Amino acid sequence: MVWNAQATVSFLLVIATPILVAAQDQAKESPERDTSAIVAAAGEPFVAIALLRELPRQLGATDLVELQHLDRNLEAPTTEAEREFARELLLVLARSSELRSLGYVHQVFETVPWRRQDAARAIAEFAIDQRRRAADWRLLVRSLPVVDDDDARVILQSLQMFPQRGTKPHWLREVILAGLRSGDVGKSEAAKLLSHWTGSQLHDGDPTKGPLSQWQAWFDEKYPELPEPILPVDSPTSRYTYAKLLTFLGGERGAKGDPQSGANVFEKAQCIKCHRFGARGEAMGPDLTNVRQRFQLKQILEATVFPSQSITDQHETTTIVTTDGQIFSGVLAAADGKIVVLQANGNKAIVDRRDIEEALPSRKSAMPDGLLDPLSLDEIADLFAYMRDRQQ
Repeated sequence: MVWNAQATVSFLLVIATPILVAAQDQAKESPERDTSAIVAAAGEPFVAIALLRELPRQLGATDLVELQHLDRNLEAPTTEAEREFARELLLVLARSSELRSLGYVHQVFETVPWRRQDAARAIAEFAIDQRRRAADWRLLVRSLPVVDDDDARVILQSLQMFPQRGTKPHWLREVILAGLRSGDVGKSEAAKLLSHWTGSQLHDGDPTKGPLSQWQAWFDEKYPELPEPILPVDSPTSRYTYAKLLTFLGGERGAKGDPQSGANVFEKAQCIKCHRFGARGEAMGPDLTNVRQRFQLKQILEATVFPSQSITDQHETTTIVTTDGQIFSGVLAAADGKIVVLQANGNKAIVDRRDIEEALPSRKSAMPDGLLDPLSLDEIADLFAYMRDRQQ
């Protein structure tokens, strides 16, 4: 039996039935105060969830504003029930189909990284049940890197209903990866979406291959310069696994890092050689100044542990071969008729354009693997505290 967060909340809701029935009866007696009852019950998430699920689809403007105000003042959840309540609020706001409420869900997606998956799920369900809007299509495509499990399946399903088709290679890759993270049904939905977007059907006649594995082979052949569409795997030589670090940083001890000590770790881990944070560091790699306001913890950690898993267009790695046989590989920047190559060791090589014989794209990031291996867990906590400290 698979016991997930949704099952946990459902089980606890059953246990809390007497409280829920009383709350629902109270709401039915005073229907005009439904949202006020939810606000009053916000400290009891089981009750608030049940009341939210009793609301009609169409709500008045005052009720929607009240729910938005309640949602805006939510703190990061510490229990599964609180997490489910925050999720349910967004589902109700999107289901209402009121433009300002839909705009609010979009705002949550843009400004609150830890809620992106929930906001995308709410928009996906609205798209499936009611109508498809171009702005919602763009949001759902952008959500693909952060969704998994059943949320990924629903989002992949909803994107098939839009007339818009994704054409960028990295979008196609993210569809494959989202399918790989969402079980057999999600893989099937990913394959259907890729067929919808490309207008192609893949049938190689091999019954042992699933539909998504065929798309992986197709992508690998069509875009050999891009990272393979496979999920990352921990190196057997790594000191820490990705799962261990994610659990640690999301726990109580990992959240108590010291930003001041983290400033020193930022230099010890060699981040400063390639990345800028505030006024410190180099700008050859992605700027990390506001990284915690733009990305989820799991995205930042994945980019650190598996640097070649996702490489942006601006930071692609290129291998330069000079006329005298020298080879340099890294991120390129132009300067006064010359090419600056930021290499994996943080050193820069300067090459005259006239001396370049060949420039080849590379699937491997200029950022080296194993950057966190020399650090203790406390140092890793300090480093991430430094990157989330807005005062730096």
